[in-house]
Amino acid sequence: MSSSSSSPEPPSPSSSRPPGSSASPSPSAEALPPPAGPALRGGDPGPPRDLALFEEELATRPRVPAVLRRMAPYSALSPGSDRGPGRASGALRAVALPALQTPLGLVLVLRLPWVVGTGGLLQAGAIALLLGACTALTSVSLSAVATNGPDPGGCPLSLLSGALGPEAGGAVGLCAFLSAAFAAATAALGAAELLMVCVGPRGAVQPGRGRWWRLNAGRGLGAAVLALLALAAACPHAEPVAAPASPAGLTLALLGLAAGAVRNAFASHALCLPSRPGGHLEPCVGNGSQRNRPAFPGPSAHLLQQNLWPRPPEEEDEDWSFGALVGLSLLSAAGPLWGCGRWGALGDAPRSVAAGSLGAAATTTGAFALAALALGGSVEGRLLRARWSRGPWGAWWPGPWVPALSGLTSGAAVGLTALAGGARLLRGLARSRALPLPHALGSGRLWPLAATSAMAALGVLLGSLDLVAPVLSVFCLTSYLGLNLACALQGLLPTPGWAPRCRLYHWALSLAGAALCLALAPLPCWPCALLALGIGATAYKYLEYRGAQSEWGEGLRGLFLSAARFALLRLEDGEPPAPSWRPQLLVLVKLDAALRPTQPQLLALAAQLQTGKGLTVLGSVLPGELPGDLPRARHAETALREALAAEGARGFVQVLVGPGGARGFPKELGSLVQGCGLGALRPNAVLLGWPRREPPHARAFVELLRVSGAGGRAVLVAKGPLELGVQGGTLDVWWVVGDGRLLTLLPLLLRRHPSWRGSRVRLFAVASLRENSLGLRRLLEAEARRRGLQAQAHVVELDDSDVSADAYERTLMMEQRAQMLRQMQLARAAQGGPPPSVAPSAAEEEDEEEEGPLRGPSLGNVRRMHAAQRLNAAVGQHSGGARLVLLDLPPPPPRRRPESYLEFLEVLTEGLGPVLLVRGGDDTSMDQYGPVQTSTTPV
Repeated sequence: MSSSSSSPEPPSPSSSRPPGSSASPSPSAEALPPPAGPALRGGDPGPPRDLALFEEELATRPRVPAVLRRMAPYSALSPGSDRGPGRASGALRAVALPALQTPLGLVLVLRLPWVVGTGGLLQAGAIALLLGACTALTSVSLSAVATNGPDPGGCPLSLLSGALGPEAGGAVGLCAFLSAAFAAATAALGAAELLMVCVGPRGAVQPGRGRWWRLNAGRGLGAAVLALLALAAACPHAEPVAAPASPAGLTLALLGLAAGAVRNAFASHALCLPSRPGGHLEPCVGNGSQRNRPAFPGPSAHLLQQNLWPRPPEEEDEDWSFGALVGLSLLSAAGPLWGCGRWGALGDAPRSVAAGSLGAAATTTGAFALAALALGGSVEGRLLRARWSRGPWGAWWPGPWVPALSGLTSGAAVGLTALAGGARLLRGLARSRALPLPHALGSGRLWPLAATSAMAALGVLLGSLDLVAPVLSVFCLTSYLGLNLACALQGLLPTPGWAPRCRLYHWALSLAGAALCLALAPLPCWPCALLALGIGATAYKYLEYRGAQSEWGEGLRGLFLSAARFALLRLEDGEPPAPSWRPQLLVLVKLDAALRPTQPQLLALAAQLQTGKGLTVLGSVLPGELPGDLPRARHAETALREALAAEGARGFVQVLVGPGGARGFPKELGSLVQGCGLGALRPNAVLLGWPRREPPHARAFVELLRVSGAGGRAVLVAKGPLELGVQGGTLDVWWVVGDGRLLTLLPLLLRRHPSWRGSRVRLFAVASLRENSLGLRRLLEAEARRRGLQAQAHVVELDDSDVSADAYERTLMMEQRAQMLRQMQLARAAQGGPPPSVAPSAAEEEDEEEEGPLRGPSLGNVRRMHAAQRLNAAVGQHSGGARLVLLDLPPPPPRRRPESYLEFLEVLTEGLGPVLLVRGGDDTSMDQYGPVQTSTTPV
């Protein structure tokens, strides 16, 4: 098929057919069959014959092959991402490594021995299970957020807000910022405690220097460490360099602990328990006496049994409840949200995000459980319960410097990552203008980092790892609670913008994760849990009701009106993003003499498209005059509400009263389409039935299409009786031109209704013989998966055949009939009869003046008739028994006769079952895929 200048894509040089087949171009469009006598008017060869019916929009709306080629090189890296475009990263580098930035190394060295010694291996195992379940379920929800939509890149706040909404995203982002700040404080206090134990272990337990001395020392050393971390985080290249340090420190601690267990199993036990609590290890004098019990007897079932049950700690004032142990252990779960900004560089986001997140969760849980088992099976319980001592460090090999080095390395890396991640979250919150934050926090790196460091300094003022750990655990659990709950609600109340590609996601898993986080939050510190939940709920409600006024009155009605006003004003700020677009329907129905709708199947179709959500407005024009016909208008509104309720749908009704007869029909309908709605709460799609072929109705139909297109409304035209009570069947989508956003969205909406749930979806794209059909089919399948449409993809090739004699004769008859009708109307008007219902346009009047006896059909009309017949034959061959066919609606003619346009539509849908012609009202969504690719590289 020869290319056209009106088509925006170049022809593909490759083909799925072998050379020498029937793919060779046919004769040109001028080589029409030689009917006797008449000749064709016009000499413009026009667009390709297979798409001549859509020639008006081929200059602005690309064909399907061009759309697929434009989407194929689309990059998932958004402009807000911290990383530039480059080589695609894998699950380990972009997902697992950031998720492993947790204080687990500090917990393993400083608190895990005490947890095992006081709580026993049973409670440590239960904590490990809870930790693994919490991180795994949250990782599934986070994977759903990351794989929802085409853009998983950008900062964490934009990712959360884009998938969950600004309210949920802002609340989760605020709690995540607080958890990041307190994670930096935890790292600083942990490093300070390591320094105190390494440098002055006797001073930490010396009489007269108890709790308050340790708190003050922790504050001083912690502030110094935090200042060093803040200076390091100010360097833009420090975070990528320090990212592998935390997993490296954790690996060093685990290897040293495993090597120590192996050494103790074969070496002599040279060190025994101290004679007094808090003392140092002493050389063993006797063999197995009660006073000289080996501190590291090696792995044994007897020691494992002794450390299985809880034991009270050495100091009576220590809190060793299960909640305190949970609060100290859940520090290991404070990491998944910090690496969200690196997901944009993934090559395969659905697989990599799930594998990396769950792999990091399994690694964290496994490391915690294995370390607890190694400590409980090879170290005496009395030594494990000595919190402020280097005694348990003897379980590492080759020396105590291994846990100290691993703890300091892990703590420094976690603190630096937490400060940088918290600064990114705070910068995103300030840029969104959602919360009343200073504008300076939204620009640069230093101000957000300084604010994050100041918040972390408040945590350092607590002075102890035991005091800051519950606060960090609670804020982490609160952010995970909001994330899981939002994902569960998105799954329970699905919207077109929520289509995660993670196969493991299900709303029940997110709901279970939310319930688990809610149950664990009060255990470490219930006042902190109430405070964190209050902060999250307050942020959510503030973001939801910001700007609401009280001038609507008192009571719930005033609250509802205030919320409605707030929502309407917020909708006025800008157009919704393309992934969240869905049809808000204006259903145009006709009323009979009893004021009942003549096409009830339109109401049923609207109810099935909306499924109880979205905006539905029933509109109709009642011939008459006001105020005399006002009671009839009110009666018609009541009848339409009853008809809408009978279909199980809820919506609004609007009836206009206009001049009687067909003369006021198109004018009032156009006014209804333009003026329906309030502000941004207005229908963006018009649903109407099949028009009659008489000239007044044809002109009204075309005029309605023009008004809808000028106003940016989509148009849905239903033809044929819809089989609403039949189950199964197929939903066939024929994608011809444009981006196909609305065409692929309608099956998703219909399949959510019970009557369409068992129907299969088939997606057809039209291509020429010069196109690479196999490559286009792969691109079509990938695009269907990206849009969340489970459909069988097919590419139908239309050969460039000659114009048939039937198309020529049918076009000639159509033009003769139209000319005869126009002459009859003009003759009636000349004799004093009624003028035409709609005045012809200036272009049509010019054609009428120049028009003489019809010598032959115009070339453009013959091409369009041929294209309609060819496309009708292809649709009938593949979708003859379909339950519903969704097909692109050709554009309304700018200057051609409306009767001819209806004739083309009749030919296009002739012999088919129920058909829904679809035309999108806004094609700017293609801007998100970048410029049109002009390369002629084969698909």
